[in-house]
Amino acid sequence: MNNAPVFKDLVLIGGGHSHALVLRQWAMMPLPGVRITLISPQVMTPYSGMLPGLLAGHYSFRQTHIDLQKLALWAGVRYIKDQAVHIDPVNNRITLKNHPVIEFDVASVDIGSTPNQLIPGAAAFSTPVKPIARFYAQWQTIQKKIRQHAINSIAVVGGGAGSVEVILAMAWRTLQLRDKPLHFHLLCAADDILPNYHPRVRTRAKQQLEKYGIQIHPHFRVTEVKSGQLHGSNGQSLNADEIIWCTQASGAEWLKQTALDPEKSGFIPVRPTLQSLNFEHIFAAGDIAHIVKTPCPKAGVYAVRQAPVLFNNLRAVLLKQPLKKYHPQRDFLSLLALGEKTAVGSKYFLSFSGDWVWRWKDYIDRKFMRQFHSLPDLSMPAESLIPPVLIDEVEKNQTHSAEQRCNGCGAKIGAKLLQDSLETVLGPGCYQPQDAVQINVAGQTVYQNVDVLKSLIDDPWLFGRIAINHALSDLYAMNLKPDSVQLMLTLPHAGQSIQRRELTMLMQGIVDQLEIHQCRLLGGHSAEARELSIGVVANGLPQARLFNKSGLQSGDKLVLSKPLGIGVILAAAMQNRCDGSVYQHAISKMLQSNQAAAQTLSNLNVVACTDVTGFGLYGHLLEMCLASNCRARIDLHHIPTLTGAKTLAEQQIRSSLYPQNLALSSFPVWPEALRQKPVFDLLFDPQTSGGLLAAIPDTNYPAQDTPFHQQFYTIGEVLPRADHSASILIATR
Repeated sequence: MNNAPVFKDLVLIGGGHSHALVLRQWAMMPLPGVRITLISPQVMTPYSGMLPGLLAGHYSFRQTHIDLQKLALWAGVRYIKDQAVHIDPVNNRITLKNHPVIEFDVASVDIGSTPNQLIPGAAAFSTPVKPIARFYAQWQTIQKKIRQHAINSIAVVGGGAGSVEVILAMAWRTLQLRDKPLHFHLLCAADDILPNYHPRVRTRAKQQLEKYGIQIHPHFRVTEVKSGQLHGSNGQSLNADEIIWCTQASGAEWLKQTALDPEKSGFIPVRPTLQSLNFEHIFAAGDIAHIVKTPCPKAGVYAVRQAPVLFNNLRAVLLKQPLKKYHPQRDFLSLLALGEKTAVGSKYFLSFSGDWVWRWKDYIDRKFMRQFHSLPDLSMPAESLIPPVLIDEVEKNQTHSAEQRCNGCGAKIGAKLLQDSLETVLGPGCYQPQDAVQINVAGQTVYQNVDVLKSLIDDPWLFGRIAINHALSDLYAMNLKPDSVQLMLTLPHAGQSIQRRELTMLMQGIVDQLEIHQCRLLGGHSAEARELSIGVVANGLPQARLFNKSGLQSGDKLVLSKPLGIGVILAAAMQNRCDGSVYQHAISKMLQSNQAAAQTLSNLNVVACTDVTGFGLYGHLLEMCLASNCRARIDLHHIPTLTGAKTLAEQQIRSSLYPQNLALSSFPVWPEALRQKPVFDLLFDPQTSGGLLAAIPDTNYPAQDTPFHQQFYTIGEVLPRADHSASILIATR
């Protein structure tokens, strides 16, 4: 982790091959003082070279995709899951679809291209091969129809290498799905397929097309597409149940509205240095870049070769150093997959084909992807390594590095440590935790709570929203109406323009979330610190019967409004062991407010409730049991968990607060059979913006309908107090 102050913002728009390689190289050679932000609407970005193998079933989805979220976390890069819709290169502002405006000092665009669907009806009645993620989803639907014998013909429009590889891959896969072959049609406007390829490559490809019974339609320039029908310029027509569009590349429509694209082509014209013609601080690479002096085909091989030059020049422009020029290769090794595990290739005047060519291509593709699937450990600063002799024996197995300590609610001080310290200072019995405290001012009753979160994600707008959700959750846990908040913000030391950008995005997220809850911002304080953090003082007003941590009654059913696992997922992300989709799902749950859950519980006249945060489900339920002088039983098999959380727990990944939460149980040794269950660990997992934990009276519970059970998980029940018995029992069945 690089804690140097930030003075420049480098923003990468798109997760194409060039940008993925730049991020990997930047992580190995960071530039202190520069913050990188990656913007991409897709967490998983496909490697185009393996698309035919994915369609044919030779590779899995994960084998062919780069996890951008995981790559960004590993590289220490801010990742924003969103889509750019405009760039203002004069004022250095990027407009996003769902986020506030992003400002930058240097930017690069690598968003790929899509097939040109300007022909009437093409956009409505055909499926473009790019973006690959959308096409692959449609291919899943097509395969389902193939199995059900619901379609009998597929047409692919385009006669280039991509079209040939796609139709052969689909034809091969079809043979694995059903006995009766489909009718496949390949339409090309030229005299023949693969017009720019070695004749022997063309011949071999046509042999394979014939083997699969694929009919080639030369001179078929499509002029109109209707539902299940294609029309050509020479009066031809062809019926097809599915139409796949794989023609010449088209740029981005939104780029046409920017000064980066003066020709309104949808592409960004660039110099040999990959800089925009008119704006030296903006770069483009991959399909979206049009190198004016030396135009090259829209192929992934060029994007890969551009990456080292782009990496060098992004650093050079920031450091005000000379830039390098990119020289497109005149010829390159071209390998075409032919459906089954065979391929044809060419370089210069040579051509070759066979199963061994496919194995060669497979080796090259897997080697490329290993760069992203097996990310190396990045060295940690020597000053962060602590001599083991300094650490007490009981703490040696805990995480002590500041860079690896959890953030969010996982950064709380342990409950036992807090209780011991307070009772030492204030006296025994003073520690009686409540979600909010009552304050009487001039005859008016106000409830107040205080929360502080260290930044747990790199997106300040989302962090602001999560922090407000987390703070207001304490009010909802008492059935209070949020009224107002004050803030204590700390910003990392940085250049003034960087701090302004950070504070603006942070405040926008805070204000957006407060507006949702109709809660006022009264004021606050700001300061500089090592890390970004948000402190919130939240005020709530009573609106009906209050919920309390006490009030549990024997027979009550215990319900929970959100699944567990936030802490372990955030810990795994810090260790580069968390998939991007798992991480994003956790964020979506932290953005889920407890407002609706509190309203449902209020309508049921619930008495006992709290929210599950830093001390974990076990710790917060223990507080309720002690306050109510009762016991509780948790049914381990009914505990809801976030996607991926159990898998991470099985790998012994835990939040840095886990050991202290486990100590709350006061059990010297838990049964080994219980400890082996991954859900057990999640009972002590700290939650940020966690769910509400409430007790539903046994008389009311049977009457609850399906919507209630869709909103709440039933996890156990309240038991009468018994002497010399644990406050919480954990049942495995």
